Amino acid sequence: MKRAKHISTIIAILLTTGLSAQQVQQFTQYQFVGLAYNPAFAGTDEYFNAFAIHRSQWTGITDAPRTYQMGLHAPSRDGKMGFGGNLFTDVTGPTSRFGFQGAYAYHLRVTETSKISLGVSFGLTQFVMDGSQITLREDGDRAMTNGIQAELKPDASFGALWYADKFFVGVSASQLLNNDLDFFPGDGDGKMAVHYYGTAGYKFDVATDFQIEPSLLIKYVNPSPIKVDLSTRVIYKSNLWLGGTYRTNDAAAVYAGYNIMDYLSLGYSYDITTSDLRNYSDGTHEILLMLRFGKKQMVEEEN
Repeated sequence: MKRAKHISTIIAILLTTGLSAQQVQQFTQYQFVGLAYNPAFAGTDEYFNAFAIHRSQWTGITDAPRTYQMGLHAPSRDGKMGFGGNLFTDVTGPTSRFGFQGAYAYHLRVTETSKISLGVSFGLTQFVMDGSQITLREDGDRAMTNGIQAELKPDASFGALWYADKFFVGVSASQLLNNDLDFFPGDGDGKMAVHYYGTAGYKFDVATDFQIEPSLLIKYVNPSPIKVDLSTRVIYKSNLWLGGTYRTNDAAAVYAGYNIMDYLSLGYSYDITTSDLRNYSDGTHEILLMLRFGKKQMVEEEN
């Protein structure tokens, strides 16, 4: 069997048979791109925060997924609200997904050091299938054409987050409108399945210059099994970190990052596939860029 194994036909079959599966992007460095999963992360820092992330999955496999996302969020002047948004695109062989989301969050103080954030996001997602890139075992299948089929759908997400300087706990759901996808009218191609997330993390001070941060991300979409990302990173002087992740039934990963002058951060992760795809894949690469700028002068809340 060739090492560069085509998966275009597999992806096309999944879309045209209406099978529900993981439709939303996943990132190994999820701790740093919370807005990608949960709109309640908007405004959780007193700075403007921007990120850009690129994930090249299963390198060595032709037409494997490639994901790009950019996001920005910031607090209001009094810190009671957060605003943000993100742009994203996924490309997998003949299929692609492009969209944007605008996010709003309201922050409620619950203790001296912690707040609860409730967030919503709305946007549009376009799904595209290029039939000219699909090779079928049997010619003449009416479900496939040589043209480009596209669907533009509204989308919405909701999330809640309890957070402080050293911890966060959140739940969220995306693709709440559960829209139908119908590339080929009458064929019942499937739906934009609702995706559910749970996430948590805590920073422990273990020495003068060191912290350890365990975290997890739980993902569920019916009827797929629950996936869990278990991660731990060691942080040195708040500037340098090294960590590892295990994703159930999928991959193990290592990642590292560095803060430059407290406003620019760079991160990189490498996933080692543990599923049957390990025989064909050279792993997954992910590059992260983060910016913090324009610290807001927060207004103290009246007692």
